Amino acid sequence: MHKSLLNTLLAAAFCASTHAAFATQFDIPAQPLGSALTMLARQSGIQILFNPADLQGLQSPALQGNLETAAAVSKLLAGSGLQADFHHGSYVIRRLPGHTANFPEIRISATADTGYKAPLAGVASKVPLAPRQIANSVSVLTRQQIEDQNLITMQDALQQVTGINVIANDTSSAQYYARGYGLGVMYDGVTSYNGMTPSHQFDLPLYERIEVLRGPAGLLRGVGEPGGVVNLVKKRPRKDFAFSWAAGAGSWDNYRLEGDLTGPLNQDGSLRGRLVLAEENRGYFYDHTHGQKWLAMGALEYDLTPATTLGLSFTAQDADVKAPSSGLPASSIVDGKGHYQLLDVSRSTFNAPDWGKLLYHTEELSFSAEHRFANEWVAKLTANQRDWRQYYKYAYTYSSVNATTGRLDYASMQGDYDYSRDGVDLFANGPFELLGRKHNLLLGFNWERYKNSGKFGRGPTYTNVLFGDLRPLTEPSIAYTSGSDASTEQHGFYSQLRLSLADPLTLILGGRTTHFLAKTRNIAPSAPTAWKDGAKTKHEFTPYLGLLYDVSKEITLYGSYADIFTPQTQLKADGSTLDPRVGKQYELGGKGEFLDGKLAASLAWFDIRDKNRAYADPAYPTSNFYLNAGEVESKGWEIELSGKPARGLDVIAGYTYLTTKFLKDRKDQGKSYSIQTPKHQFKLWSNYRFDQDSALAGFSVGLGVLAQDKAQSSRGWRDEVVNSGYAVVNGSIAYQIDRHYSLTLAVNNILDRKYYASVGTPNSYNFYGEPRSFMLTLRGAY
Repeated sequence: MHKSLLNTLLAAAFCASTHAAFATQFDIPAQPLGSALTMLARQSGIQILFNPADLQGLQSPALQGNLETAAAVSKLLAGSGLQADFHHGSYVIRRLPGHTANFPEIRISATADTGYKAPLAGVASKVPLAPRQIANSVSVLTRQQIEDQNLITMQDALQQVTGINVIANDTSSAQYYARGYGLGVMYDGVTSYNGMTPSHQFDLPLYERIEVLRGPAGLLRGVGEPGGVVNLVKKRPRKDFAFSWAAGAGSWDNYRLEGDLTGPLNQDGSLRGRLVLAEENRGYFYDHTHGQKWLAMGALEYDLTPATTLGLSFTAQDADVKAPSSGLPASSIVDGKGHYQLLDVSRSTFNAPDWGKLLYHTEELSFSAEHRFANEWVAKLTANQRDWRQYYKYAYTYSSVNATTGRLDYASMQGDYDYSRDGVDLFANGPFELLGRKHNLLLGFNWERYKNSGKFGRGPTYTNVLFGDLRPLTEPSIAYTSGSDASTEQHGFYSQLRLSLADPLTLILGGRTTHFLAKTRNIAPSAPTAWKDGAKTKHEFTPYLGLLYDVSKEITLYGSYADIFTPQTQLKADGSTLDPRVGKQYELGGKGEFLDGKLAASLAWFDIRDKNRAYADPAYPTSNFYLNAGEVESKGWEIELSGKPARGLDVIAGYTYLTTKFLKDRKDQGKSYSIQTPKHQFKLWSNYRFDQDSALAGFSVGLGVLAQDKAQSSRGWRDEVVNSGYAVVNGSIAYQIDRHYSLTLAVNNILDRKYYASVGTPNSYNFYGEPRSFMLTLRGAY
């Protein structure tokens, strides 16, 4: 471990023991109680959850002075018949016994979540909405679930989300699919073109929660695939002091250390900061591979005025993988169905030389400015710059293993690339009254630019190598032989109007217009060329339509239409470029909240039509001309449950049924489109905390399942490389030592199931799932 990281955590631990609570200077005038609690949340930086109906007609006294947050909340609630319970860093306002509760609409301030049921999500709009107010399928991975399952990487996180298919590229990166298509990404609401796959992502200690919208998200994103979008929400500084840390050790010499320190930096808490640090040193279940990684984030927030907040953060992550794996080859044996036989070898088998290396260094600078108007309108500007470098050098298999001789062939390569992403998002959101009803309007603009530049070279090949004997694979000197530059830029205006047609009925109308341009050029050591335009479009309009109907206080039905587009570069016979592909989705579903709002459930049916796909023009069989005639369908249904179905029990479970098919294609019409996506997928995680009155007080146990049926090649080898599907059981046991410390033992693949998690080609990209593994983590929180 780096001494600087260790020293910082030790210093923070000392501060925690001596400054466990800070007073804040409050200045809250007498006003309705709901508004007063919202103002208190903003001034203290703490989250407060409440039901507005419970507060209707209640007034709060003025509150001035230097107080701890708990005392301030108590003073505002005095004589109201309400009480404040503190859970996992948030205050939950409830009626005292004897008072009736109303429909649990939730308002929120700050960003922390409690349990597995997130009260709000911002992925479908620029301001957080309750999931029942979103006419699309949305899942949220909360901070509590991340810690309960000891999730570390983005692959770990998205593997747990309903409907998401995670496919490994190598030791440290993956592809992510939903509804048969790749996922997009937004960083705190700032869209990033092509930024989820296969871009390197920060580890999870950085994030408060991860929000996922499945289906087209063109309204806020612009260009992309119709699979959906992931919104990564970073932790923010808080006015109340808090410090937490974690130290873990696990299978294959896996060691981790994390720390998270936040609190006020001046007397009144108008300036506050947060520091997040993590370091990892680990091996893997396959031989030779070793990884080192560190992550650091520093963040500041400053209240320029009581209504205006500025934010600034800088994050860096460095990842160094020695001898990365790109999966196993298959055997040259082909069975009666035309399937290559996957190798049945030890899961520790490593089939590449140990001189291979994969290096990432990523930095992100973010700025935000938010102003809250007296009429409930909010305006916010967010800017994000992310730069990273990737270097790799390794040898890989480019043949299957000869079933007779046990030999195969290798090739080698080297690359050095620099990437940059710049994004800006500006919006205003707020209510207005029309015809005696209250509605909401969102107006916004975003811009982004993605650039990459690099050089590449191929090294020697190694033929007729005996599988398992890596001695002939000596490290070569590889010269760079090609270089390239690429730039992609898009910008657009967007708007979303939420019309309250009647008490139970809300109509959502949205639209966006987008400009997009991609261009490339060759640079040294290639022969340099001028910039050449690629895919482009102007004034492309993306509509959105949604309808919400509250059947009862527990259930909302919804329907929606959404789309997204992707420019194309193929030519028509008249010399013009094809129109963009458009992914159009129709979705119908229902969402509910039960057990006094503790348990959420959703059910959705969807049908995506990917239209205007390139279709070889039959009138020109010897020329490369195309028509906008191809079409793909992706349809299915999903169900998800999240929350607390019983006292002490947190559960999240999801099932997805999906089929994809070429409706019109010259080569594959009638065949499955997304062959790498399973038809059936089931995910479950549950965690039970024993009651304080039981003999097992302080203990909690977790149990989960990840299951899917067979899937085919992630690299397009239709009906040739297939896995058999799998079901993996995971679990944990934890003990809360006292109010500050806890100890957790996480066990993955409890039954030690041997399976291929994903398959690629006869030559490579066939990855075993991780064998049974253990991770013991000690956590402290102050």
